[in-house]
Amino acid sequence: MDMRKKSQPWLVPLLILIAVLWAMGKNETPPSQVRPNPPPPANSLVSTPLHAAQPIQASPIYRFVNADRLNLRNEPAGKVISTLKRGDKIQVFGWRDDWARVSPDGQPARWLSSKSLCDAVHCYVISRPETTRPARLSPQPIPRQTPSYGSSCPCSSGTVCIGPRGGRYCITSGGNKRYGV
Repeated sequence: MDMRKKSQPWLVPLLILIAVLWAMGKNETPPSQVRPNPPPPANSLVSTPLHAAQPIQASPIYRFVNADRLNLRNEPAGKVISTLKRGDKIQVFGWRDDWARVSPDGQPARWLSSKSLCDAVHCYVISRPETTRPARLSPQPIPRQTPSYGSSCPCSSGTVCIGPRGGRYCITSGGNKRYGV
């Protein structure tokens, strides 16, 4: 018997089916991966509720530090725990007089002075007046007195004579020159 002459009609459709399934498997996109939120910057105090039983605020209240250094305290006017710097963004959970609580309920209390907080974006930027350089002054000619010779500058009148080499003098009542006036 010659096996080469026998055709197997099921082999060709089976190979086509495998090729189609393989191609469909290649085209499937993997399920979208859920990316975790990036961690907040190290100097910011952004908190998230730890317990599902905590009440959720309708809209969080965010403020910015508007001081070069702002002390973070364990209670209003209490012990300094840490410091924040200008421009740090924080979430405020409550208020007491001039103090803002920046820790969520159930967490150790953290307070800071609300006087050093602002609520607008870039409100913490220090506006520096534009410094202008003084206009370069053109050299002013030094007023020179015309040298006077003789008895036209007596010391009693306060008039000063200037000699040929720039020396200042006056004429005394005796007719002598007194220098260094």
